[in-house]
Amino acid sequence: MDLYHTPARALDKLVAHSLHPSPEFTAAVRGALGSLDTALRERGDPGSQRPRVIRIAKGGAYARGTALRGGCDAELVVFLNCFRSYGDQKTGHTETLGTMRALLESWGRHPGGGLTFQFSEPKASGVLQFRLTSADQENWMDVSLVPAFDVLGQPRSGVKPTPEVYASLVSSGCQPGEHTACFTELRRNFVNNRPAKLKNLILLVKHWYRQVQTQETPGATLPPSYALELLTIFAWEQGCRKDNFSLAQGLRTVLALIQQNKSLCIFWTENYDFGDPAVGEFLRRQLERPRPVILDPADPTWDVGNGTAWRWDVLAKEAESCFKGRCFLQAASGAPEQPWEGPGLPRAGVLGLDHPIQQRPSQALKANKGLSAVQPRAGHPQPSHPAQGLLEAAIKVAALQNPTACKVSKNLKKTAPPRTVHETVLNVSSHVQITQSTPSSNAPLGRAGAASISGSVLGPDLSQIPSKELDSFIQDHLRPSPQFQQQVRQAIDTILRCLLEKCLHKASRVSKGGSFGRGTDLRGSCDVELVVFYNVLRDFKDQRSHQTQILGELRTQLQSWWQAPVPGLSLQLTEQNRPNALQLRLASTDLNSWVDISVLPAFDAVGQLKSGDKPQPQVYASLLSSGCQAGEHAACFAELRRNFVNNRPAKLKNLMLLVKHWYGQVATRDKGGEAAGAALPPAYALELLTIFAWEQGCGKQGFSMAEGLRTILRLVQQHRSLCVYWTVNYSVQDPALRAHLLSQLQKARPLVLDPADPTWNVGQGSWELLAREAAALESQVCLQSGDGTPVPPWDVMPALLHQTPAGDLDKFISEFLQPDRHFLTQVKKAVDTICSFLKENCFRNSSIKVLKVVKGGSSAKGTALRGRSDADLVVFLSCFSEFSKQGSHRAEIISEIRAQLEACQQEQKFDVKFEISNRKNPRVLSFSLASQTLLDQSVDFDVLPAFDALGQLRSGSRPDPRVYADLIHSYSNAGEFSTCFTELQRDFISSRPTKLKSLIRLVKHWYQQCDKAIKGKGSLPPQHGLELLTVYAWEQGGQNPQFNMAEGFRTVLELVVQYRQLCIYWTVNYSAEDKTIGDFLRMQLQKPRPIILDPADPTGNLGHSARWDLLAQEAAVCTSALCCMDKSGTPIKPWLVKASV
Repeated sequence: MDLYHTPARALDKLVAHSLHPSPEFTAAVRGALGSLDTALRERGDPGSQRPRVIRIAKGGAYARGTALRGGCDAELVVFLNCFRSYGDQKTGHTETLGTMRALLESWGRHPGGGLTFQFSEPKASGVLQFRLTSADQENWMDVSLVPAFDVLGQPRSGVKPTPEVYASLVSSGCQPGEHTACFTELRRNFVNNRPAKLKNLILLVKHWYRQVQTQETPGATLPPSYALELLTIFAWEQGCRKDNFSLAQGLRTVLALIQQNKSLCIFWTENYDFGDPAVGEFLRRQLERPRPVILDPADPTWDVGNGTAWRWDVLAKEAESCFKGRCFLQAASGAPEQPWEGPGLPRAGVLGLDHPIQQRPSQALKANKGLSAVQPRAGHPQPSHPAQGLLEAAIKVAALQNPTACKVSKNLKKTAPPRTVHETVLNVSSHVQITQSTPSSNAPLGRAGAASISGSVLGPDLSQIPSKELDSFIQDHLRPSPQFQQQVRQAIDTILRCLLEKCLHKASRVSKGGSFGRGTDLRGSCDVELVVFYNVLRDFKDQRSHQTQILGELRTQLQSWWQAPVPGLSLQLTEQNRPNALQLRLASTDLNSWVDISVLPAFDAVGQLKSGDKPQPQVYASLLSSGCQAGEHAACFAELRRNFVNNRPAKLKNLMLLVKHWYGQVATRDKGGEAAGAALPPAYALELLTIFAWEQGCGKQGFSMAEGLRTILRLVQQHRSLCVYWTVNYSVQDPALRAHLLSQLQKARPLVLDPADPTWNVGQGSWELLAREAAALESQVCLQSGDGTPVPPWDVMPALLHQTPAGDLDKFISEFLQPDRHFLTQVKKAVDTICSFLKENCFRNSSIKVLKVVKGGSSAKGTALRGRSDADLVVFLSCFSEFSKQGSHRAEIISEIRAQLEACQQEQKFDVKFEISNRKNPRVLSFSLASQTLLDQSVDFDVLPAFDALGQLRSGSRPDPRVYADLIHSYSNAGEFSTCFTELQRDFISSRPTKLKSLIRLVKHWYQQCDKAIKGKGSLPPQHGLELLTVYAWEQGGQNPQFNMAEGFRTVLELVVQYRQLCIYWTVNYSAEDKTIGDFLRMQLQKPRPIILDPADPTGNLGHSARWDLLAQEAAVCTSALCCMDKSGTPIKPWLVKASV
């Protein structure tokens, strides 16, 4: 079982067959410890005078799931009510241990399971230690019995201990790890919740460690194996995080870390952090200890790495010598397995780990001021265009995940000016990356893209921030320094005075824009646009002809005046790569921040507008007729752009910061790589996309930051379909603007039009890298809820119906509304399997029979929308002999169907995810079928037991009139028994032409958007009523199977507007020929309008008791939108259809 001679591909087999503990021994130990648990509890029962046992917690490798075959360790921690503090535990354990020893001696005579019991010499005070050995002597377990103070109470999953717990611990004067037993459950859960294969890697590492132990001379005190468990978790978190991986690669990574143990400083903040002053100060002292430092994630006083106590050098020497073993060689090529790569992990050709310490976003930064970054390593690339006096260095910080592992290099150095920057992290070294931040050479106003953001202090890696901490992460790491912002304001005022006082040309006013003006500036770096409106520039053409002269004058004046604008800031000219701007940079000498300034002379096209006013249409007409390039005159509209963003809620702007931070990290990682040849879209495009997502999917001031982020990432992945624009400043009613917009809408996607300048598509650029990175981020902890499930995105499409030209509606339906055909086929197959299973297995031992199972709802009718749709599964049972019996024994029937559904779920194989709802309502049963591969593609089913009123109805035949006569005599509420007529409802729609079903989808999509817009104002009519209204419009409008989609849609909207006249019914299944039915129909048709009778169930009036007025208002607005207008701006004509039959 020698590890080194085991082929890399056979390591999984080695672990499974040789390293997992014997199941028989594990079962025997479990039984023995269970009986000891009982004996200990009985010892302190309420009737005795002894201390009461609050609870008993199991720990050690046995409880963590990392026990090795042969020998392992376990802890039994007995929490007693007599210990009310750490001090009580220290002073009272002697008497308690004496009592427990007597109990152990008695219990140990017959521990059970063929085990033998023997006391061992305790390794620490306050502990009883014994060994349980198997009968064959091949397996043993060292058990520590520890009485302890119950400082945590009953820990709850995912709930962090209060800071007071650790504050009292660090102030108790305890020895390192003295009270570690108090935190056994946290330690156990930290390891035990890991994937099975990670625990297999831990076993492999511990097996290697055991081999080193057996060959070392006595006296070499190796670190505890638990330290290697934590090191393995750290390696996996930083380099892999997958449930399935190569054991050889993982082992290679852990041994490489052991080799570099003198640089190790690892800790997690899952249970404690820097928020409490006492705990924070203690942690800082711990992190200054000799390396390696590996803090126990449950007890910060216990440094399990303890560089002064353990012989890590022995392990490092063995690790260095073993990399040529077969276990590290790839089977095919014989090449060595490479270690994982990630923050804080060893890298090829680099000595030391050289990685900064990490902080969680919620950690206070106030205590960490005045700390310097280190110099770049020798040979690190220098800026290609160094600018004297500018801030050139940016700390490249990669944060770790939840649990946040924290890593630091040992050497502390300071950087000599001008490349000294101040950290906002702990007083430890940081890997410093020199970057050159220059504005994008081809960017119009506002295109502060990857260049400016990637040079910022990017802070912790977003992917590793738990979703619930995103808000505090933004506040702690992304919001700019108020002090720096104030300095910038003062500096800008000074620069403007310098530029304007002696300028030959008179300026009418100045507008401040860019991310600084919009309130979306990130900590570290941002951009400001100073747009100076000159009287001499009287139109757009003047701006083009005069700007070179004006810029030259501004540059000359600035150079003649040159000085530091305000104390603490330096000012420099940067590379002038924008022909329409003078480019400067302000850098803070002590706040690790800078701002790129663009001074732009411009024609005052808009003038001084009052808040909420739109520019005059002729402003944009003259812009479009000027023959300008796209975005050439964007500066003229700087105020409109600023106000569009700046008036948004504070939390929405925080979401923009989060998105831009992610964007910046992508740009930084790719600097000089894939996106170098084709620039990323500007960061401003991501700002607009964030606003679009919030407007369409949320609109609330308070929202989940993780949901918002996931929504934007989904839109980024759909960039080839993005069509986003606003008409807050310009309108489609103006002929010139409408023609321009229509021409823009014919261009390739993505299309993200600037809301201030319709000539500027800010969506231009290479989105592919962003899309891939967005997909990768979706699986990270920042987008998972507390229980590990993904947070849902908002319901937002990449294009809007009312902004879609009338001629593109068919394309809109196929691209955004039509469900995936492959998924529909998978659902049909799954439903057929479920229906057959229910029919064969339900009520097998009962007189009740399943007569048939029928699929209904939009999925069955062929009108389901892409995304989440609904369907019914109606189970017709023999126990219902009439309508009135349908509600009887419902709970028992649902229970039996649920049981069979669960059996079907277990026994049958499905191509889709099959999940049964856990709702605790015995009268309702639901399940869902979701795609395994497509985002947000699912069908929700309601299972409905029903009376088989129709029997086996032949296709095209009408039900017996007596069915409806019985229905009329039995019903109490409209549509009460509509499930009995599911087949007729389904067939009425499913038999229609494909294009009509596409129109139904379009109407349903419009309806759902209306429902979102007017939520809380009242109940809209049922969606099925709109389906029937659409069928009626098509029937009365000519029944052409290849109709014009815009005309059909316009007709349905017109009928909605005329809802007070609606009176619609069909006689395909029932008619007035039967007296009972005829009398009932006449009564129904005399009721107040609107009336839309269900063609399958005459008791169901789908127009009754609903807020049609709200829907009519939305319909009237939509009729004047682009989707209902031809290219000339003329409204699309509806079909000639009466509102009443």
